[in-house]
Formats: sequence, C-alpha cells, structure tokens
Amino acid sequence: MGGLVGGASGGAGEGGGGDPNLTPRQGQILELAAAGLADKEIAARLGIAHRTVRSHLEKLYHERGIRNRSQAIALWSGRSRVPHGPRPDDECPYPKPFPPGFTECPAYQATQMVALDISERPMGSVLTCRHLASRLIPSTNFRWYGACLIGDANARRRWSTAVGATRLHDINLVRQEISALSGPFVQRLWELKSTTGRPDSLAAQRQMRGVVDQFMTSMTTLLKQRQDVLDRLNLPLDSCLRLVRYAIDRFVNEGLSEADWDVPDEILGLFPDEVRAYFRPDLGDRRAWQRGYGRIR
Repeated sequence: MGGLVGGASGGAGEGGGGDPNLTPRQGQILELAAAGLADKEIAARLGIAHRTVRSHLEKLYHERGIRNRSQAIALWSGRSRVPHGPRPDDECPYPKPFPPGFTECPAYQATQMVALDISERPMGSVLTCRHLASRLIPSTNFRWYGACLIGDANARRRWSTAVGATRLHDINLVRQEISALSGPFVQRLWELKSTTGRPDSLAAQRQMRGVVDQFMTSMTTLLKQRQDVLDRLNLPLDSCLRLVRYAIDRFVNEGLSEADWDVPDEILGLFPDEVRAYFRPDLGDRRAWQRGYGRIR
C-alpha cells in the first residue's frame, strides 16, 4: 500500500504523472474514481473498455495489497503533492472519499456511489458529493481533476446562502434517509444488470421493473412519513415522488449518476421558486447576484 502514497510528485488530478510506482493509466483511473465516476464513466472518459478499467484496478489491488476501491481512492487522495502550476478555481479542495458527517464545505450534498468489481457485482458504496464531477485541466488532454459543478469557493458560499443553511441541513437529513433506503435497491439493480445476461432482455426488464416498483412503494411510504418535514421545507410530496421516479428511471435506463443530469424543466417547474436553486445551482448563483452577494462569473 505504501507504493501508492510514497514518492508521489504530481498535483492532484494529473492523471498518472504523480507516482512513479503507478502506470500513467492507473493514475488516470484513480483520479477519475476519486472524482466519483463509476467504471463505465471512467472508460468513456478515457476511451477504453470498461473491463480494461476493471483489470487495471484488480491488478492494482493485487500488487499493492489494497482491499477495495474505497481504500485505493483514500490512499490516492492522501498522497504527497507537489505544486504543478495553478489549479483550476472550481477544483474541490477536500480529501475523498468524504467521511461520514463531513461538514467542511457549505455546499456539500452527500450521495452514495456504488463500487463494482470486475464482473460488475456491487462491492459496497462510498460517499461522494452530488456536485462533484471530473474535468480535464485546461490545455491538457490527459490530466483530470475533481471539479465542483457549482464553481469556486465564493460560488459555493453564494449558493448555500441562496438556498439557506437551515434548509440545506434539513434537506440533507432527508437525503440521508433516502440514501439508506435506496442502497439495497440500487445494489440489486446492479446485480440484475450483471447476472441476467442481456440487460435489455424481456426477463431482465421485468425483474428490474419489479425492483423499481418495490423501491417506489418504499420511497412513497418514507416520504409520506416525512411529509411534515417536506411541508416545512416547501417541498411538495407529489413533486418529490416525480423527481425520485425520474432519477431511478435514468439510473436503470442509462446508468447515470446524480451529477450527470439536470432536473428537467417539466419537473423543476413543479417546485416553488424559492427551492429551485437547490436543484439548479446556477439559479442560486443568479439569485445571490440579484441580492448583492457577488458578481456571476
């Protein structure tokens, strides 16, 4: 394990140039994994097969004695760093994966990322942020970094102010309950995708639809039990259920994580104007500007 941390000489996000004991491809994969991408998303970014990503990770685990993806990400994120030119303003400055109870960033919104093994079987989950995404460092075609979709530190503060610190705290509590309930269903869907043969077969579709129906029944029960909290937050129950259904359908059909899509206008319009900035950070930035918190960049 020490070879992953010791001797690293590059800045975070350099995609393999940091540790001489790693291949450049292993460094790129670890950097994108630390930014919250699943293996298929990493493969798409790097233009390789997703099983190639798995092979690199499995080899890394075997050679370094690393037990799982979470440990690899933690060691990679905590490696020694030497400055390599100016970093992007929107880079997330916090170590990853995020620890339980993380509160240092005012815009942090915890969400679970399910890690898969080389056969696409779920191995457990790690915490990431719904605003975290991977981006290329400007003027390069191989160095990646974990970017905050909201923007730099000032933009994160403006967004938090626009939505409201108390509202963000209360929404996060509800999100944690939703995440705990969702985890087993998401893992079951991944299992079906990897073990039922062709994922687009009628049998696979019927099984996955059954899991989705169970998920929506359980989610409806949970949100109805929390309706007093939703009412206080001005989040209509029916609108929340519509959003949950949209999210699970996107996951089943396209395998997209939360950071990979925006709330569509037809669903966003179901929510009161005062909470729309939560779902669309650019709205929060614009509203904060209107209220005098700073210029939009």
